[in-house]
Amino acid sequence: MIKKLLSFVRAVGVCLVGMYPLPGAAQTTDQLRMSASRAPIDLSFLNEAPAGLHGPVQVDGPNLIFADGTPVRFWGANVQAYAIFSTEPAQICYHARRLAALGFNLVRLHHHDSTWVTPNIFGREASDTLSLDPMALDRIGRWVACLKAEGIYTWLDLHVGRHMGAAEGIDYADEVTENGGSIKGFNFVNDSIRERMSEFQAAYLSYENPHTGLAFKDDPAIAAVMISNENDATYHFGNRLLPDKNVPLHNALYMERAAAFADAHNLDPNQVWRSWEYGPSKIFLNDLEREFFAPLTTEIKDLGFRGLITTSGIWGGMGAAGLPSLMVGDIIDVHSYGSAGLGSTDPDTNADMVSIIAGAQVAGMPLSISEWNISPWPEPDRFLAPLRMGAAAAHQGWDAPIIYGYAQSGLGRDPVAYNWHIAEDPSLLGPLAVAALMYRRGDVSLADTTVAISPDAETLFSAHHHATTSPLIRDIAERSRLVTILPEIDELPWLSPTLEEYDIAHTRYDADSGSLPGRVIFSDTDEIRRNPQAGLIWINTPQTLIVAGELGNEIQTVGDLRVDIDANLGGVAVQSLDGAALKDSGDLLITVMGPSTPIEENRPPFLVDRITGTLTFAAAPELQPVGDMLSDGTGRVSHRQAGNSHQITFDRAAAISWIRLKRP
Repeated sequence: MIKKLLSFVRAVGVCLVGMYPLPGAAQTTDQLRMSASRAPIDLSFLNEAPAGLHGPVQVDGPNLIFADGTPVRFWGANVQAYAIFSTEPAQICYHARRLAALGFNLVRLHHHDSTWVTPNIFGREASDTLSLDPMALDRIGRWVACLKAEGIYTWLDLHVGRHMGAAEGIDYADEVTENGGSIKGFNFVNDSIRERMSEFQAAYLSYENPHTGLAFKDDPAIAAVMISNENDATYHFGNRLLPDKNVPLHNALYMERAAAFADAHNLDPNQVWRSWEYGPSKIFLNDLEREFFAPLTTEIKDLGFRGLITTSGIWGGMGAAGLPSLMVGDIIDVHSYGSAGLGSTDPDTNADMVSIIAGAQVAGMPLSISEWNISPWPEPDRFLAPLRMGAAAAHQGWDAPIIYGYAQSGLGRDPVAYNWHIAEDPSLLGPLAVAALMYRRGDVSLADTTVAISPDAETLFSAHHHATTSPLIRDIAERSRLVTILPEIDELPWLSPTLEEYDIAHTRYDADSGSLPGRVIFSDTDEIRRNPQAGLIWINTPQTLIVAGELGNEIQTVGDLRVDIDANLGGVAVQSLDGAALKDSGDLLITVMGPSTPIEENRPPFLVDRITGTLTFAAAPELQPVGDMLSDGTGRVSHRQAGNSHQITFDRAAAISWIRLKRP
């Protein structure tokens, strides 16, 4: 029995123990212990190593390419905070290999400078933030080198949570310190803060990485940099500068700039400074934001960096009025955090993670999603999030979804699990690999129809236009490709709107899309279907078949896949690993997905349910199981084949599992 169990562990890539009681856990006879300590499958063949072989990442209209013209899509993960600095060198390289095996080709190193992280880029007990700590830089350099060796590119943030005060020699330091030390908002009017940020980015990007022999600025494996994370004037932090915020010196600078803008463009000065209102103030705030980011962008390019630059992004409820200033960078970035029920969100009434992102895509520019996830954790249906993201990103033509996050705590020590550290979460690792393969390989096609929202300046700035306020955005986001065409604006002469071909155009956000309520939602390619009432998602392409969501203990079918298992909530994906159509493939991966719950708060292993039932699908008749995984010990999994019909039978086996069938 033990020998068979260990064989099952090696083949599946998880640790299952169903024979012993769990102290302090609510385990039942219908549950198993699971710890996702290894990658469920090796997708590293998707990567070319080392990263940077094709030169720096560049922009080609709405797409990303390498310098030699090779197209690229990034599927990424954040590694942030303590995970950067508290992970030992050997573990860094191990997790770089694991990230490649899970299908990732981009890692964003985030929260490198945040005050709540000790040590951070400034060291453990730094008296100021003017010098970069050599040991911290070396650890970041190690991450870059290990990732590069596995064909994984790096995204570097330049400012996330750095605080400043008198020690940094900034003007009006007392007002910043009295507001907690955060520079966000103040930076848009305080030139001394911009100078300190300029000095930091020059020092950081000029660091000579001893593990690669290249400065960060010269390494083509550094795909992108972000100047300041979640830091905008147009929606959030312009409000920090208002007269009632008890920052008289910064307010004076703000009011002076607002008055000058109003005078230059013959606008009502009493409207221009009122940052919380829509109208002229949003035009001014875009100009204020652009005036801050443009010189920093130029300085990064002057250093010699040839990758992508994004200034900040759309986040935290921001709408379309915040888009113009972001066009200073090479790529539009957006953050979107969803909630449970991604299978049952009805676009007639509610926005979700996908529609919020779609509303931020600008015509003619690439789009990255440097943070996405759902909360609270551990929601039972969280396995749906990667499936929705991967399918939507491929259908919409997005360029770099990056989950937040793979790891936030140090790796290689006591394992942990929580929303921002999913390295041990069996409910997410499998679906993330499924989505990586589906998205990066292009199994889901780009939409057949592109729909543009093309507002004039008055419409764009007159109200809050966002997926939560616009049924048009929500509906198009699932049926067709959605882009926003920004207008020319006399007051913003630096704005050069980009264009691309489109099939349908709307000038108003409240326009009728022509869809009918209460229906199954079909993508225009008919490869993605979703039934909000039933809480089900189907994906049907030649290389990938998926059915997932509220299975309801009923038979579910998609294409040639028939799922008949006793699971109320779960999912199944059948994918070709060799790129051939499923019916011809010589190498198939079957991923079974479902809920899991940690046995104690934020600690693996997890409890997963047992399932009984069958999966039936059509495939090449000569395919056979890889490894000795169809054994008992944790329940029985068996394979039967007749002609081109294959059947996988589960008998009280794990509701999260991976099965590989391959031509001998």
